[in-house]
Amino acid sequence: MESLLSFGLTLIFLAESFYEVRLYLFLQFVAQHHPQAASRRRLQRILRIERVWNWLSWLFILALIVLPAHYAILLVSVITLIETVIVQRMDRIKQKLNL
Repeated sequence: MESLLSFGLTLIFLAESFYEVRLYLFLQFVAQHHPQAASRRRLQRILRIERVWNWLSWLFILALIVLPAHYAILLVSVITLIETVIVQRMDRIKQKLNL
């Protein structure tokens, strides 16, 4: 049962990661080509958070490899939760930009 839950959370994480990359590229494009939108602090802040989270998520993924298996479900849950929050924030900013 734990492995099924872990597998499901991993699939959710991967799907969110693909969507996150698309959102990040869109928001990065907006920040570079639309100076009036780029000056918004929320946009700059979420892009900075995304860059930091990208590195931290890789560290967590590497930790999954070296940590014992009984920590896997906890770590996958934390990674998926943080990924969900960041994707929601990025999506909310994209909707507010109305581009």
